[in-house]
Amino acid sequence: MEHIFNRVIVLLNDLNNIEILLKKAMDFSVLHKTVLEIVYVHEEPLFDIPDFFLSDESIAEDTVDEVKIKKLIQIHLEALNPTEEHAVFVFIDDTVDRLLTHAKDTERTLIVTDYHEEITPALMVKTSYSYWIIKGEQEVYEKMLLPLDLKENAGSCIETAKHMFADIPMTLVHDYRYILDVLTMREDYLNVVPLTTSMDLEFNERLKVQQKEILETYKKEYGVEGHFIESEGLLDEDLIEYIQKEKFNLTVLYHNNEELFFSPVLIMDLIEELSTDFFICKL
Repeated sequence: MEHIFNRVIVLLNDLNNIEILLKKAMDFSVLHKTVLEIVYVHEEPLFDIPDFFLSDESIAEDTVDEVKIKKLIQIHLEALNPTEEHAVFVFIDDTVDRLLTHAKDTERTLIVTDYHEEITPALMVKTSYSYWIIKGEQEVYEKMLLPLDLKENAGSCIETAKHMFADIPMTLVHDYRYILDVLTMREDYLNVVPLTTSMDLEFNERLKVQQKEILETYKKEYGVEGHFIESEGLLDEDLIEYIQKEKFNLTVLYHNNEELFFSPVLIMDLIEELSTDFFICKL
């Protein structure tokens, strides 16, 4: 398969997980022969300026020393024994805009970053890169899960994930739920209850069979495990419970602007609640 990405950007807002972010990004860059860059954006309203980011001249002004930040990042890079030099860029504020300006090719760019409560939601809503979000310190992934909505383009995300993480067992899951397009309502002692007709139930069963067949097709085509589940809770709650119960440590999702399945809102619900790392695939 042709290499999907030709550029990997490590996006940093602090140095908390810099070693593992650089290690994963560099290993991937070497394996897939991509350009590797490091972009550091200091968000002044969100993060205090560390003392070692200040020069003698900037202490009085309380501003960061961009040269000192670059040197510190270079030290971390050199500890990984790189085979070539990598560009380091330092900016102040506006992470989203800095990234969009710096990397205009969203199709072929992979962003490696960690989770920030304020910044990550903005990235998910306002950009459409593929993201590798590191939440823990796992050097090796043992189990990878990809929840599917079974739309036509889901196969491309399966291919991308298998290309990126070829040695990690993949499991597909479809959390089935039937949604009536039109609900017939009746009023019963101030309780509003949806009426489901026999025709609705019949359509539901046919739809369920079709979805199961699509999932089986994906399993056979890509040689992966897969599970069709039916739960009664909210979609994000069902997926969170399933992922935690089965002890996956890498969750693969894909951008979808539909209101229900894999919208930025659902993606952020999962990222906030789960401790797994995430790969967010751009379709």
